[in-house]
Amino acid sequence: MRYRKLDKWDAPETSVNLLFFAQLLDELFFDFSLDTYKPSAMNSSLLCEEALEVIEEIEKGNIKRPNLQHVLDELCENLERDPVTKELLSINLKQINSVLKNPKEADTEKKIIVELILRQIYLKKYKKKNEELLTQVINSDKTDFRSIRTLTRSYATTLVNLGYSFEYISEVTQKFFHYDKNRIAGNAAVEDFLNIFSGKPHEFTIIFKFSDTVKHYKKSFDSFKIELLDDLNGIKANLSKHNFNKSSGQTFACLKEIKARDVVSAKNKAEELLEILSTIFSLFHHKEQINWLSDCLIINHTDNSVERSRNKTNAMHKCEDQKLIRASKNANDFLSEFGLEPNSFNVFTRSAELHSLALNSDSKENQMLNLWIALESIIPASNDDKTSNIEHIINSVTPFLNLMYYQRLVSRFTSDLYNWNKKETRNILKGISGENSSIKVAKLLALKSYEPQRKVLIAAFKDFHLLSDRFNYLCYVYSSPKNMLDGLTSHKLRVGWQIRRIYRARNLIVHSGNTPSYTEMLIENIHDYLDAVMNRIIQLGSKTGKIISIEQAFKYTTIMNSMLIQTLSVKGATFEGESIDKLFGEI
Repeated sequence: MRYRKLDKWDAPETSVNLLFFAQLLDELFFDFSLDTYKPSAMNSSLLCEEALEVIEEIEKGNIKRPNLQHVLDELCENLERDPVTKELLSINLKQINSVLKNPKEADTEKKIIVELILRQIYLKKYKKKNEELLTQVINSDKTDFRSIRTLTRSYATTLVNLGYSFEYISEVTQKFFHYDKNRIAGNAAVEDFLNIFSGKPHEFTIIFKFSDTVKHYKKSFDSFKIELLDDLNGIKANLSKHNFNKSSGQTFACLKEIKARDVVSAKNKAEELLEILSTIFSLFHHKEQINWLSDCLIINHTDNSVERSRNKTNAMHKCEDQKLIRASKNANDFLSEFGLEPNSFNVFTRSAELHSLALNSDSKENQMLNLWIALESIIPASNDDKTSNIEHIINSVTPFLNLMYYQRLVSRFTSDLYNWNKKETRNILKGISGENSSIKVAKLLALKSYEPQRKVLIAAFKDFHLLSDRFNYLCYVYSSPKNMLDGLTSHKLRVGWQIRRIYRARNLIVHSGNTPSYTEMLIENIHDYLDAVMNRIIQLGSKTGKIISIEQAFKYTTIMNSMLIQTLSVKGATFEGESIDKLFGEI
């Protein structure tokens, strides 16, 4: 989360709703935001499409039937709390639930209901109503951050699944609200912003540089409408601003008629096609694959503009990372102190190797498959024959993710506070006991005795409405163990749904050859899950020395998570300084 100056805002004090919207979008599309604060993979419209795809794959035998009910349960919950679908649907939710939630109802009946729903909330229609509601709530005289947050998150998911790239949306957001020459006069500017995403896909031509050896495959390239050129004299576009020359031993490859929403998406589509060709060619020549330079020219035929390609952040790199000095220290400590018995160490290193393969690959499919195998291979085998494999994976992983979920959110919020105003943050935390700043912030959020400091901090946020909203949310969570327990229960359910979605995506890639449009988001999720498991095993097996096998690590974490839930479940319990210290201690 980053605060950006409001030099181009005429009246930010009367444009609170729009400013919150802008700050929220900026965080949603920041590469290194926590998964919790990024766009969801699905909204109600997309869940309908997913349900129909699952039914189709069940009929083909690629997915087992029990997987369907989890998708339908998630769909029903989304329909109940989605303000966009409430405006669009003419079918009563009770009638929908009576069919979709009934395990005895035939899949054919459920399919008909989902099809009826989708006809009323298909993605483009959903987008239009989403925009109408956003415009209404942002232009309202009332401040309703909750509604703006809900509508903005669903809109972000919609844009990504319509084909807009994260990079493009992020760039447009920052330019429109902070860096371009246009002025922001008031909340009504939201309409100008939304209009940016109202156009049809553009047609692009992408020009890459290849080694001359690619000319051996000219016939194959021609069949995919890829033209190999010795020079760019015949290209009908002004390339003079770009010094895009090839060296001897190189040739140009021109990919035409690429339909996409923006330049980044256009390049992604072009490279996906090239990767397919490269994979096929490798079947016939194993020793050398065709390669191309990432640097390319992108011609937009809508306005005849020409852009040089920009580097795209690999989905595997969109995660929290340690600074080099700290990373090297932790690696040294790990290798010198790690105490797993030989068999567990072999399992751990094999999972780490698969993680590394995903890290070094640019292919979404390879990343997804390697990460899934890495996660599945590190989980101990189940002793319960009645539990399905996917259910066992969910039950095994969830304790790792739940145990430190809110501590992780507080840790990120603490960093956001220091990035916003280091001096103010230090003054607020002065006098609050704790081994580190995160514990001090947690006590500030939770304990009644720090109410005066909370009021001072809220006043200091001024027009940083996103940080203020996040503070209020965490104050609510930490105001009672019951609130935290409710949050963890909801988090556990969402994680289960997402792991199942990752599993289905993996099956689609393997058995159907289809890669879902939201795969990059799933890669970020499973990468985060795998890192949480592996980091926990490292912590337990090195510094604390509490376990000597992976089986013990999973059992210990499950027990500690159960103890946390039991502690939070005590009726009438409150947070005290000691309980906060324990919550952030080694558990």
